[in-house]
Amino acid sequence: MHSPMKLPGLLLLMLTLSQVGCAPNHPSGTVSILAQSAEPVMLETSFGYGCYSVEEADTELILSTVPLKDLQSGNFKQAQIIHAQLLWVPRAGYTPVNNAATNLVIRHVVLVDDEVGIYGGGGFAWPKGSPGKTGLGLDITGSNLSLLESTEGFRDLLSPAVLKGWIAGPLDSETFIRYRNTVSQIVTDRVGRTLWVDARDQLPDTSESARDEIVTAASLTGSGHSPG
Repeated sequence: MHSPMKLPGLLLLMLTLSQVGCAPNHPSGTVSILAQSAEPVMLETSFGYGCYSVEEADTELILSTVPLKDLQSGNFKQAQIIHAQLLWVPRAGYTPVNNAATNLVIRHVVLVDDEVGIYGGGGFAWPKGSPGKTGLGLDITGSNLSLLESTEGFRDLLSPAVLKGWIAGPLDSETFIRYRNTVSQIVTDRVGRTLWVDARDQLPDTSESARDEIVTAASLTGSGHSPG
């Protein structure tokens, strides 16, 4: 059995810094989803389209494997979309700064032919960049993930699972809204009822502890302190 190839230390450091050491200025990312089962299945996905927006209660990043125009026209057979809500920025001495904390809510939508599977969960991420001022990257150190909703013919091979990876995008609020509305319409059309709505429209005024419980339960309706 061949052992994994090891890169020279300096080259590895340069690659790491180029990925997460500065604010990104274009959409990119790769995430891996590993099923937590007796026979683990891994789904690895690279994203090349998308952006982020600073909302009233959080910062939201959406990335897709296909361009927005193809999602809008239906010119695709398969696509994946990840929507990450950064609830708060880790700050030593002020917030938890370990992987056991939850500062991220994730939706992961898998579209295959006419079927759809909607996964959701909560986890922890280190942001790179200044929300609202530069591009934004999220180094996701770990997020639980489970199937929340699907069409009848969708095959779930992942739940429960753990998601890790790096996602990034430029600031573009108008394009972000178009992505979110487009994916919302696709999901609604396929499932037959509205599922993708803005978090602030769903959450009543609740305590922070109650909201943490909602996030931990992999709800799609997390909210939190603005990272801006």
